[in-house]
Amino acid sequence: MGITIQQNKLKYVYITSIVGCLLLWFTIYEYPADQKADLVTDIEEDRLCTPTTYNIGQWIYDPSPFTNIAQKAGYNCIKKKFAHRCFRRLSEPDEIVRSKQILDYRWQPSQCHLLEMNTDLLADHFLQRPILFIGDSITQLQFESLSCLLGHRYQKRQATMNGGNPRLRVSEIGNENSTALAYIRSDYLLRLDDFKIMEPFDSNGAQLGSGENYPWVHAIPEFKYIVINTGPHWHVNERWGPNRSEQELLSAYEKAMTIVYQYLKDHLQSDQTVWVRTTPHGHAKCSQYTSPQPSPVAPSGKLGEYDWHLFKEFDLIWKKLIAKGNDIRFQQFDIAEMSNMRGDAHSRPDKDCLHTCLPGPVDDWNRLLYHEIMKK
Repeated sequence: MGITIQQNKLKYVYITSIVGCLLLWFTIYEYPADQKADLVTDIEEDRLCTPTTYNIGQWIYDPSPFTNIAQKAGYNCIKKKFAHRCFRRLSEPDEIVRSKQILDYRWQPSQCHLLEMNTDLLADHFLQRPILFIGDSITQLQFESLSCLLGHRYQKRQATMNGGNPRLRVSEIGNENSTALAYIRSDYLLRLDDFKIMEPFDSNGAQLGSGENYPWVHAIPEFKYIVINTGPHWHVNERWGPNRSEQELLSAYEKAMTIVYQYLKDHLQSDQTVWVRTTPHGHAKCSQYTSPQPSPVAPSGKLGEYDWHLFKEFDLIWKKLIAKGNDIRFQQFDIAEMSNMRGDAHSRPDKDCLHTCLPGPVDDWNRLLYHEIMKK
């Protein structure tokens, strides 16, 4: 009799376990893909990465058997030349080898969990909620990376976000009917002459070097997400004060970014999000690096480093603006620390030690971008 009771108990536990598993299976697989992401987020919310905890970790050596670099990176690029696609320098075999070595490392956060990137899910999401990148050529790197990762779903579009000015160049991709991703080059985010937020037919005004400084405000209403940054083109100059000091530069930068922040705060809709991306610095004599560093190598501030040591100060100004504004539509998108460990990944060792190769660390920025979007 005791054996029979025990057997019945075992049967009950066994059947209950099977029913529980079936219920969990139906719960997960009956949800659409985006709702599955929400389910994962709910289960692991306490362990999900933030832009702060994302930077705590290390670059893991993780080589793959792929010999095709684009395939290894998951790139499906729209065909066009881009200065920092190192693996396309076909006349330079060493660059192709170096590109593969750059990809042999992946970023691994040590204190949090990152959602696995689903490029089809993200492509669908952007067709409904498009994203605009505003800034200099480092911001262009992030746009180029994302357009390559989603390139199997998009095609190049004619510029529709130029505000009616055909001289204003805008990079756009999407489907035949709508823009999903766009990039506007704006090295300073406003006109340096008078700190005016420019409209499409306004004069670009003075600049502190080569580049472009196009207006972008006309495009803001068309996008749900905005990634924005400026910094590398800001330098010590007599424009900021008679002493040509760093403090004069930082004061001018803070004044300018306060104007940009206030403009966005006044004109954003409640369902829009602005990510202010932090700025990774360059590495002097970057040919000396052949693998990631265990910790960032800080710039020295010496001549020839293009004020890289001030990038942290620029980021801190934005951090304070966002904290003081206390507006949930604004977030700092912090990728600087993990990127600052990649002295080996720069575009042209000892010639361009600021930009990084594509594919490369910038792809990990977009994995964090996916995570930040889908965890909500």
